[in-house]
Amino acid sequence: MGYLIKRGDQSWGPYSLTDLQRYVQSGNVLLDDLAQSEGITDWVPVLQVLGDITVATVAPATPVFITPVVEPVPLPPNLHWAILLVLDLVTRNLFNLIWALVLANWGRKLSGSNRPMVLVAMYPASIITGMIAATVTGAPGLGALFMFIGYVVYLFGIFSIREAVEDYYNSTENIGLTLSGVMTFFFSSVYLQYHVNRLHRWKKTGVLS
Repeated sequence: MGYLIKRGDQSWGPYSLTDLQRYVQSGNVLLDDLAQSEGITDWVPVLQVLGDITVATVAPATPVFITPVVEPVPLPPNLHWAILLVLDLVTRNLFNLIWALVLANWGRKLSGSNRPMVLVAMYPASIITGMIAATVTGAPGLGALFMFIGYVVYLFGIFSIREAVEDYYNSTENIGLTLSGVMTFFFSSVYLQYHVNRLHRWKKTGVLS
């Protein structure tokens, strides 16, 4: 049976009972932290989970290698995906560009790479470049070409965010999160934000719904 550990708004795991004992021994997990076994919604103090189980002591001469509790990457703001969709429609996709940069910054933190941010930022840059090119050359088609290329690069950026999210939530915070490629293509940042909303609920309840 695995146990999720919660401290404030942050949660980690799942860990086995043996690992939980070791983390308590090392001080990475406190006895007044909250714990929840998989499949059960109630959170109880770690002390109650361990009960009368003696936390094994290790002789100083015996090296013990314990996987450290990794500080999770903070989630983006919990803006509801439906509100994001409405704002996109009202602002004619302008707000979508702004929010895509917010999500790209999140993807950068998840992956440790600037690739999501650079690719997404290419789209607004291409729009500005296309407008300037069309004005200077008097060729609207050239401006449209710049914008099209920028949009294609933007899609690569959105998919790089998706890749970073799936990698992180199937390794560092392993909850088995899977994102649809088709939905990512058609709804981009709105679809990603839908999963941000799910992750916020998971952080609060320990259940991915």
